[in-house]
Amino acid sequence: MHPPDPVPAIHTLLERIEDERGVRILYACESGSRAWGFASPDSDYDIRFIFAHPPAEYLRVAPPVDTIELPLVGDLDAGGWDVRKALGLLAKTNGALVEWLHSPIRYRESDAFLHRWRDAARRSFCPKACVDHYRGLAKQMVFRKLSGDTVRAKDYLYALRAILASEWVLQGHGIPPVPFADLLSAAPAEIRDLIPALLEHKAATAEGHLMPRIPALNAFLGDRIEQRAGTSSNLPQSTPDRALLDRIFRIEIHGPATESAADYSLDRVRRPDVLLFETIAGSHAYGTAIETSDQDLRGIFVAPPGLLGGLDVVEQVACPRNDHVYYELGRFVDLLLRNNPNALELLAMPDDCVRRRHPLFDMLDPALFLSKLCARTFGEYAMGQIRKARGLNKKIVNPQPEVRHPLLAFCHVPSGQGSVPLRDWLAENQITPEECGLTAVRNAPDLYAIYQAPAGTYRGLVSPRDPDALVFSSVPKDAQPVAWMQCNKDAFKAHCKAHREYWEWVAERNEERYNTNAAHGRGYDSKNLMHTIRLLEMAGEIAREGVLRIRRPNREYLLQIRSGAFAYDELVARAEELHASLPAAFAASPLPDAPDRTEINRILVEIRAAFAGEKTDS
Repeated sequence: MHPPDPVPAIHTLLERIEDERGVRILYACESGSRAWGFASPDSDYDIRFIFAHPPAEYLRVAPPVDTIELPLVGDLDAGGWDVRKALGLLAKTNGALVEWLHSPIRYRESDAFLHRWRDAARRSFCPKACVDHYRGLAKQMVFRKLSGDTVRAKDYLYALRAILASEWVLQGHGIPPVPFADLLSAAPAEIRDLIPALLEHKAATAEGHLMPRIPALNAFLGDRIEQRAGTSSNLPQSTPDRALLDRIFRIEIHGPATESAADYSLDRVRRPDVLLFETIAGSHAYGTAIETSDQDLRGIFVAPPGLLGGLDVVEQVACPRNDHVYYELGRFVDLLLRNNPNALELLAMPDDCVRRRHPLFDMLDPALFLSKLCARTFGEYAMGQIRKARGLNKKIVNPQPEVRHPLLAFCHVPSGQGSVPLRDWLAENQITPEECGLTAVRNAPDLYAIYQAPAGTYRGLVSPRDPDALVFSSVPKDAQPVAWMQCNKDAFKAHCKAHREYWEWVAERNEERYNTNAAHGRGYDSKNLMHTIRLLEMAGEIAREGVLRIRRPNREYLLQIRSGAFAYDELVARAEELHASLPAAFAASPLPDAPDRTEINRILVEIRAAFAGEKTDS
């Protein structure tokens, strides 16, 4: 007697999930042993699906549920991911999701859906991430499940499949197939000969049935894990096509759209159909502009419904130097909720600075947002300017070389009670990097064994494709290291960061500002100290008066600070005095502890609806 067909019950379960959770299931498939082709008599049905909420759910401040996990119903084990979460995982080559999309057993699908998502999986495929995923699974099985005298056939097959999938990728074949049988070509003949009996045993016994371990399988698995250690570091790090993923999100939620996130340039957000507010900001607004001051622009735009909530969310658009920055309304309101100083000041810009102000912008009353959070946000921002002020001097007195040091410059060979640089050790022993091979030392991070053989025997020390990555070699079991090497990767990363930041600073620095600081010779960035005092004074006014005073009444004093008229210690003392006064001022203030999130969310939704309604009416 054949067991009942599970498919009708699975379809009923999917429909119930949609009714109870208010979602649409776009795709559903079988995952795990049944999809792989080695189910046991008592294997569950691992039903995995991708679902979407109604479009309005993606417009809320609070994100919708992104995971559905159900308790086991008989032998039906169902769970799924929201479409936005799934696309985010696809960008990272999530191994489980890629398998779902290529499962041979599908319960709900459409050709168009599979074409879109499989194409995106291929374009976003990162070999390194895939190999790391399967190697992690294999190691978990081998070291946790297969070390005893008796083991489960299931664990052998899980480990074998993971090892063979990683081998498939390492051999350059791309995304591994889901069926286990299709992966067997990556296994040696002596291992393939063991598979039929193992599959027969699993098909005839329960999931938890134990069997004697198979030494040949354990040896093969252990050797492959050891031999392939570090090999994924040589694989390419693919960059996902996020514009493509974003388009797929919009298609699954709204259907095809006419605009994408890539269309939202500075020119686009300045058009009247999306621009809510635009102003001149910075020194012109504060009243501290001088003849050479740049003109900073800030704006707020409203993205249309078809773009809201996409994988590549249009949160803000800016020019490379951030002189012109335009925030999407949702991002702007989020910053206001946090009492971000840069966002709050846009609510009270002087009239002579405002270039466009839609009437709906007036719904964002400063009184809705000013709260005691300003004690922290203004205070921390202000004191951060002090740290930035010293940063300029550090760059002046600590220039970086034009060419950064290579990774091998941070490698040392132990010698006596100390160590010598690797390159000096190679020269002293008349060994070239091409004659060397490296292996990792288990349980000793950043320590490696060096082996020597004629050039061409081993792979050398660094990858020919990535000189910033060590490369590992397969060495005979009886080979003896000629030395040990310690690689200080943290120091190398720090050097790379300092080198990059220094030369980016040289390329992008404001020459007028740099020359001003170099001329007064105070050893700090005086403009940063000017903003420190300004911010702390504004914070005090918010606490005592509940106002945002953007145009500063003490212009001459602030310009004196900017010109370097005061010593650094004098200004820091003044800043610390102002900062120390804030806790008491805000404690006595009638301002709320934080903005009313519920009320602000209501206003945000109302502005969006009214703005979209205007465009529809027009």
